[in-house]
Amino acid sequence: MLAPQLSIDTSEKVTCLSLRLILLELLNLKREEKIIYLPSLKKLKKGRSYEDFQNYLALNQLDSWLEMDTVMGRMGGKVLLTFNLSFCNFIFARLLDNKTALEVTKHLYKIKNTLHQADKDFFQLFPVILTDNGGEFARVDDIEMDVRGESKLFFCDPNRSDQKGRIEKKNHTLIRDILPKGNFLLTTLTQEDINLVCSHVNSVKRAALNGKSAYELFCLYLRRRNS
Repeated sequence: MLAPQLSIDTSEKVTCLSLRLILLELLNLKREEKIIYLPSLKKLKKGRSYEDFQNYLALNQLDSWLEMDTVMGRMGGKVLLTFNLSFCNFIFARLLDNKTALEVTKHLYKIKNTLHQADKDFFQLFPVILTDNGGEFARVDDIEMDVRGESKLFFCDPNRSDQKGRIEKKNHTLIRDILPKGNFLLTTLTQEDINLVCSHVNSVKRAALNGKSAYELFCLYLRRRNS
């Protein structure tokens, strides 16, 4: 069961989302020129704690969520924004130029717009998002906003990466096997290369998935949704 849909005027939402994306593109300046003041993470987390996350799942009878994190290459270099669907460990990722809230928001908007053009909704596929306390996830409203609705964002407790252990323990480990920490490779890779890395990770058959791969289970999930 998915979280209840919100009653939102679609045309107004599309316009708002498009304007935000344009503003983000205009703000894509040199790092020293980016001066964006955001509320403290403590204020942003009000109503979005890990306990709130557990209560929300129970209230809405949800048993799956999207885990979100970042994987760094070299210090100050490119970063992977990673997503992991909890029930099957299916992972996808975007290659970011830097580890900032602005960059995370830009790429999320691009994902959402791509889905919308295919007549699908990010918030319907991924109604609940769980992430850590990194400053790159501080633009809460922008992360939650979609064209025809909203996802709900929650944060793990401080220093509790185990609360999103699916993305941390298995998929990030597999990614590090291909792209070791501190390696220069991220500076030379393209988004197509990252898609290939994720494809390899998703194709691994796992005992925890009854001998199936994350890709097989995700395809089954999509077929059931569309039937």
